[in-house]
Amino acid sequence: MSPLPAALVLASTFLHAGWNLLAHARRGDPALLWRAYVVTGLVGLPAVLGAGLQREIPGTVLGLAALSGLALATYSTGLIAGYRSGEFTVVYPVARALPVLLLGLFDVARGRAPSPLGWLGMGLVTLGCLMAPLRSLREIRRERYLNRTGLWVSVTALGTLGYSGLDKIAQETMFPGPGSALRYILLQALFTAPWLYLGLRLVARVPVSPGDAGRWRWGAVAGLFIAGAYGLVLWAYQLVPQVSYVVAFRQLSIVWGVLLGSWLFREPARNLRLAAAGAIACGVVLTGWPR
Repeated sequence: MSPLPAALVLASTFLHAGWNLLAHARRGDPALLWRAYVVTGLVGLPAVLGAGLQREIPGTVLGLAALSGLALATYSTGLIAGYRSGEFTVVYPVARALPVLLLGLFDVARGRAPSPLGWLGMGLVTLGCLMAPLRSLREIRRERYLNRTGLWVSVTALGTLGYSGLDKIAQETMFPGPGSALRYILLQALFTAPWLYLGLRLVARVPVSPGDAGRWRWGAVAGLFIAGAYGLVLWAYQLVPQVSYVVAFRQLSIVWGVLLGSWLFREPARNLRLAAAGAIACGVVLTGWPR
């Protein structure tokens, strides 16, 4: 991976870990991410369109954004429900682990197979993510993963797989540059908000209410972090042929999340989770190694 996309994804990892910590800290407000997408779509889109920052978006990209919005709503529904039933340092890493190798297969199907070093790096990232929920290596058993929280983690991972593949194709279709990535995010947010509302109400069975001005302010903060983090990732998608490399590199956010989650939330098994974070960091270095 060349320096520019690596720097973009690195910067995005801090923002990504930040909004996940915010979502976990405010897990009593399940509508936080819904408000974030509403604010991003309704406030940001007119501003960007009025500024005329980019060319017309092709009709095919609108269709991809609509499908991606559904996948992103699936991801967000699973994430919110997972945070309500499990620990941050369990839900966050495992949900990020599962799509990494599957997206490698997605690249193979598109004729962009990762290199052996890339596969090794992605394998280390996945291993580190799967280690993160453990309090001890003696706890490696099915029950640790096959539970209610694990179900929502799987939903989250499925959503990640969907929107990552769709967004990669969309970015290759659009006129390149950060402006097009930003416009795509704003469109995606408009499609995501209604699907997420339905997902939270009908699937996760969690209450969704508009809330007061204070809750909308937190939604705006989360929306800013989400749009900033993923905008940098979309820009990187335009510069790197393999989506799996970018998604694996993004898991460096788990390192920051594990460190901050252990410190802020005082969650257990700090040593083992730090070792898992180290495996992820090594995998990210191998995945991003210049070729």
